[in-house]
Amino acid sequence: MLKKPSFKFHPRTLVSTLLALVIMAFGSAANAQNGEATQLETPSEIVDVDITPNAASRSASTSGESTSGLCAQPEQWLYAKTYEEGEMASHGGKVWKVIKQTKGDMPGKNKPPYWEHVPDHCSSIGG
Repeated sequence: MLKKPSFKFHPRTLVSTLLALVIMAFGSAANAQNGEATQLETPSEIVDVDITPNAASRSASTSGESTSGLCAQPEQWLYAKTYEEGEMASHGGKVWKVIKQTKGDMPGKNKPPYWEHVPDHCSSIGG
């Protein structure tokens, strides 16, 4: 024999719950708008920064040390990226420098070579 459900549906409970949720949502939004506006400060000095990809590796020497003396490891080599002459990338635990513009040529694999190994780079794993 099947028993009838022991709970009863109370529409007033559902309506009051939904009303409470709506009030809380509007209250949270109002509190967020009442907060003090944050003042933005204008920098006193404008600094020109190169944000182009591989800017750090182009400014680093072949040893990999930046002007601050920290080791600047080049980004990982990407198949789909076009590399310009002089750019560096890391691949297989080694650092490579582009000899001539290349796209899709894996460092150390092509003849004639598009990349040259930088053995004295500070981030190289096996030299």
